[in-house]
This record gives sequence, C-alpha cells and structure tokens, in this order.
Amino acid sequence: MKQTSLNFGAIRDSVIRHAGKEMMSANGQKTTILNSFTESVKNNPALKLQYLVFKNIEDGKFTKERLAERYIAQNMKILESLSWDAILEANRTLRIGLLENSHVEGSKDKSNLYENIHTLIEANIRKTFVNVDLSEAAYENVLSYLMSERADKKQVVTEENDNPKLLSWNFVTKLAVNNFNERYSHLNESEMSLLKILLSTEDNKKNHLQDLKAENLKLIDSLLSEGVDDKSIETSLNSFKNKLTTITSDNGNLDESIINCAELKDELLEMKK
Repeated sequence: MKQTSLNFGAIRDSVIRHAGKEMMSANGQKTTILNSFTESVKNNPALKLQYLVFKNIEDGKFTKERLAERYIAQNMKILESLSWDAILEANRTLRIGLLENSHVEGSKDKSNLYENIHTLIEANIRKTFVNVDLSEAAYENVLSYLMSERADKKQVVTEENDNPKLLSWNFVTKLAVNNFNERYSHLNESEMSLLKILLSTEDNKKNHLQDLKAENLKLIDSLLSEGVDDKSIETSLNSFKNKLTTITSDNGNLDESIINCAELKDELLEMKK
C-alpha cells in the first residue's frame, strides 16, 4: 500500500501499531497517539461513521447471500450524509496529525478488505465515480469476505483504560446493523432515532440525555409505587435511581451515558407491561 494512503482502515491499524510501541516504551501507560485518535474519531462525524462501517464489515459474517448484500447496503447508507471530499479531508488530517510521514498500511490479513471497503465507499458517495469494474470487484470481494468461514470472535466485556471506547460496540453492532439475522432486516424506528442522536451535535445529545434521565426516573417511581413483589428487583430499581442522579453530561462519556439510559428505559418499559 502506498505511503500516501488515506484509507481509514490502514490509518487506524497504523495508529494501533504506533500505540503499541509507545506503550512498550512507557511501561504500559496510556499512549498519546491513541488518546488523540480516540478524540479525533469521537469529534469528527466522517471519522466516526467510517470507524463504524469498517468495524461492522470486519466483524460481519453470514450464511445467506441476500442478508450479506443487505448488510453492505445498510453500511453504505450510514455514510450517505457525507461527501467524498469530507471523508478524504478528515482522513488526511488524521493521518498527518498523528502519523506525519510514517508508513501507513493495514494489517496483512485485512489490507485487501480495507481497500475494497474504501472503494465501495467512494463508489457510493462520490458523484463522479465511473470505474464500474473496480466497484463491482470491490463489492464481490466484500461479499465474499462476509460469506467466508471465519472463527467467531468471543465477546469480551472489559474496562481497559488503554483501549479507545468510542461507543458501546455491543450496542452499535445491534443498533446499526443487527447482524441481519432471521429476526432483523433493518433498524426499527427507535433504534434509528437513537443512532441519529448519537451522531448529532453535542448540545442535542446533552438535551436528550436529560430527557432520558427524567423519563427513567419517572418510570422507576411508577414501578415502585405500584409495588414490587421481588425484593431483589426493588433493590435494583432503587440502585438504578441512585445511579441516574449521578449521571451528568459533562463526565466525558456522553455517548455511553445515552446508550445506557436508552437501554435502561427499554428494560423499564418491559417491566411496565
């Protein structure tokens, strides 16, 4: 891959490699380059959406071709609000800011996949893209990857300070793509609304978090007033209530707080049925 690559996947992998070297020299302490990468992705919609799409496709796995095809289409739709120039500019700024003139390359087993994803994104959002053969080949390669036999990744829940935590990826995978299993073929209305909030302005997210907190507190009070037979459930509700009062929009985990409150609201609504 050329040194001037503006492929997001290649840039991300290069940042991770540099972060690993930093951690070794800093005895495992949090790295500057990884912190900067995390902040850049969190604060730039073009980078955040690319992170999501690359992550989704890397982790995607299907046995039915029609579901894999829908999966690709849904991921491309996530990026439709962006321009190709905005993506290139965001990637260029990220690359130069963090890696300067360092060599940029994806991991050996993913380089071709990254190039194909990059091509698909360009073909879908760049109005002047005309290389149909290239886009068709990229589509077939990505489809083949999604249909290939690969070992499933184990889901591990961890709180490691030296890993970038952009969004709750367990939630995002379900939210934005749903794995397109037999139960899902697209986002439902509430999931799409939440995704839009997560990708909106800081002020919108702060206001939405306050609304979610108020709704959850109201639901908890209603459940407690109705009486709960199970003592452990009553204890949990009171614990949730106490936790909600400590959540603020200035704790540095705004996206995570919104996701947690939204998931809690769903659980509380189920209990009300």
